Amino acid sequence: MLFESQSFLRTFVIGAMLALPALGICKPVDYFVSSSEGKDKNNGLSEKSPWASLKRVQKQKLQPGDTVHFKSGDLFKGQLVVDESGNADYPIHYTAYGDGDLPVIDGATAIRGAYLATILVVDQDQLEFSKLNIRNFRKKSRNSVSDYDAYGILVKNTGKRNLRGYNLHDLVVEEIFPVRARATNTTSGEKSFNKTSVSGIRFETLPSSSKDRAFNTGDIFIHDNFLRYSARFGIAIRHRASKVEGVAGMPSNYDTNLRIINNRCEDTGGSCVLMSGVMNGLLEKNSFIRSGAMVEPTLSVNRGSGAWFFGSKNIVAQRNFSYGSRGHNDSAGIHVDYGNENILVQYNFTLKNEGYGTEILGKNKNIIWRHNISVHDGTRLTGVERPEGGKSTHPGRTIQVSNFSVPKRIKSEGIFIYNNTYVIAGDSEPKIRLMGKDMHLWNNVFVVEDGGVLGKNLKSGWSRKKDLDMRGNVFSGNISQNFIDADLSSTLAEIKFEGKTDSPSTYAVNPSVIKSSHQLKINHPGFSAAGKGIFKHITEKPEFDIFGNSLDAKIASYGAGY
Repeated sequence: MLFESQSFLRTFVIGAMLALPALGICKPVDYFVSSSEGKDKNNGLSEKSPWASLKRVQKQKLQPGDTVHFKSGDLFKGQLVVDESGNADYPIHYTAYGDGDLPVIDGATAIRGAYLATILVVDQDQLEFSKLNIRNFRKKSRNSVSDYDAYGILVKNTGKRNLRGYNLHDLVVEEIFPVRARATNTTSGEKSFNKTSVSGIRFETLPSSSKDRAFNTGDIFIHDNFLRYSARFGIAIRHRASKVEGVAGMPSNYDTNLRIINNRCEDTGGSCVLMSGVMNGLLEKNSFIRSGAMVEPTLSVNRGSGAWFFGSKNIVAQRNFSYGSRGHNDSAGIHVDYGNENILVQYNFTLKNEGYGTEILGKNKNIIWRHNISVHDGTRLTGVERPEGGKSTHPGRTIQVSNFSVPKRIKSEGIFIYNNTYVIAGDSEPKIRLMGKDMHLWNNVFVVEDGGVLGKNLKSGWSRKKDLDMRGNVFSGNISQNFIDADLSSTLAEIKFEGKTDSPSTYAVNPSVIKSSHQLKINHPGFSAAGKGIFKHITEKPEFDIFGNSLDAKIASYGAGY
């Protein structure tokens, strides 16, 4: 009998353990918080007995699978510090309950001054945030807190371990401004500009201190959020590069598996999205509206591209819309900065970005830019007073391939710009710059509206035999003969687009209007990350144009799509 009892007990215990979410983890708990109805002495276990404050939330020891619900319509003043982690199967979730407006968490309304970040996460992971309104317009600084930066959500990896698993969705993040702005319009303005890290949502990984302790942050999913009104970034992911020997170039020197999907970003003082030090990043179906906006001109950097990549590897940017980027420099719809490798930009629509239609800087390898539509980009003028002060020395360009990199200028290698449609506004004269190695411009369509000029100033640092392979492009309107002559098999056509300016379908190219004897067969560049991991739906060779038409070899392929 004793043996049978022990056997039964053992079976019962094992069965009970397997029934739990994970070994040693209790049943997940729901907690409720209401600043209007709650009290911190309540147990917080129901909508009828909610806690009242963010401090009470921080005091609770949360377990994997727990959820903290904030009451819709309430305002929570201060900072939410997240100091527990979930696990891969049971993240800790912060969200809303009840009907009405999203609950507001405002780090700038705290007593004794504003916090640097409204939601602060340091060395914690397996977390989910949803259905919250995050604000932090810092009017007054707290003691020992920087005046120059501000964050809505700041997730920081200080280098103690790898951090994994973040799901941020259905958030509103807005009004993120510092107490004071750095002087970005002075002669030292570029350094100040680069020091400004104000962000609605920011992931920051510190550089590895040794080869044995090289850690990163990964599995980040940011989707279906609305971000607006910040002094610089909407979303910024930055893994600071390590200078330790043996770490540079290793996967641990990048943040990994980042997906930024279906977000809307409006009126940011700088760029809507930054990917810096990212390996395997997907930017898909986002809208970037008026980057570089002057909503709070004395606190903002007042300059920015819709999205840009820096020091990153294996990045896909597709089916995004960028409108109205502005500023004295950069300010493209999408912008490949320097030090990147394997970047694929496809199926995007950019409209009225004053900097560049295509921007690629130096020290890059294998940059693929295909099946995009650029309309009325590159209109920036030089030598005229700008609203933010000063005069720009960077003219607008339809294509900008520069050799700019730091500490010295290095030309990019392997630039593939093909099957794009560029429409130049009738009141503009954008330039062309081609300063790279192994550059390829194939089957693009350039249409200049009446009154406009393209390529009047053609800057090049190339030898046609060695550096530039330009073939099969179609030219319509007033285009520099030097630019046309650089094409080994150019076609002249009369193309007029009629329809709504902000509708991509207006710019479908009818192959029948292009009378060409040249049918260039594209030798597509390689993109080794295609079909793997977060890129399972990405093909190395494009199967469709921007409008979803099959790329049938029997139909001539000109521009972004027909």
